[in-house]
Amino acid sequence: MVAVKQKAKFERDILNRLNGLGVYLSGGIDFSSDKGKGWREEITPFLENKGIKVFNPLNHHKTFHIKEDIDTVKRPYMQKLLAEGKFDELQGEMRELCHLDLRAIDLASFMIVSYDTSIHLCGTVEEISIASKQVKPVLLMCKNGKKKLPSWLYGRLQHEYFFDTWDEVKAYLTRIDSDPNYQFTKVDLKRWLFFEGKHMETKNA
Repeated sequence: MVAVKQKAKFERDILNRLNGLGVYLSGGIDFSSDKGKGWREEITPFLENKGIKVFNPLNHHKTFHIKEDIDTVKRPYMQKLLAEGKFDELQGEMRELCHLDLRAIDLASFMIVSYDTSIHLCGTVEEISIASKQVKPVLLMCKNGKKKLPSWLYGRLQHEYFFDTWDEVKAYLTRIDSDPNYQFTKVDLKRWLFFEGKHMETKNA
């Protein structure tokens, strides 16, 4: 893996910088109206078309060697345990799920967050903190507008990575990925790491 240390390295006709990287999709599930499915399903094809490995916490069974479908089996079962007050069993199930989520963050190169200020977020906050401590880009989309974000996030994250719409997120990633004239900022240079390979070569090389 090569670190991004000099802007000059990227002032070329680079093809597909994001190829081979992994992204973790963080955002509310328990209190989201669609259990966090919609935005994850919508953005995944865009990311995969750039050669990015997508870590979706609703689809861990498609990434890790586990038997249960997270979305249709494990989470409904956990809701049943909660409703029945079987807290010991719920704790055991949730600890397994936390392990999968946090391991996926470790494996990812960057994170995309859907931050909804109208619902209570818990795991999302911890995931953001972990990714930031690992010096990864944390791209945060707030549908309520980034002016509505908690002030604390401005003190702990990079506001250049806060977006009001998914179109803005996609446009930024497209520039990072394939714009030969994109000028990497100081924030970019500190956070982004790309794998070496032919996808990092110029068309004329």
